[in-house]
Amino acid sequence: MKPVCEVMAQYVIPSLRALIARDLIEVHKMTQKEAAKRLGMTQPAVSQYKKHVRGNKAKALERDSEVSNKITEISRSLAKNEISFQEATSEMCVICKYIREKELVKKII
Repeated sequence: MKPVCEVMAQYVIPSLRALIARDLIEVHKMTQKEAAKRLGMTQPAVSQYKKHVRGNKAKALERDSEVSNKITEISRSLAKNEISFQEATSEMCVICKYIREKELVKKII
């Protein structure tokens, strides 16, 4: 089994970004370019998240109501310009800690 930090960097963080990007596009009706700007990444990266090329472990995270609620909260705050992408990244750290504490990593790999 891979070290937890490796799993988090390889699967969890891209999946969290994918979920937020998809929410910004689908719920908040942003363009990929707008979502990319809010997330501090490129439009092609958002396109890959939207097409499930990147962040393909997102479904496992989405099933957890706590993670899902936090994703919704982050994307809503980003959409309303209430937080920056740096602050959104800090919020993703909170989700990662939760995932480690609840041992959800086992469901991801």
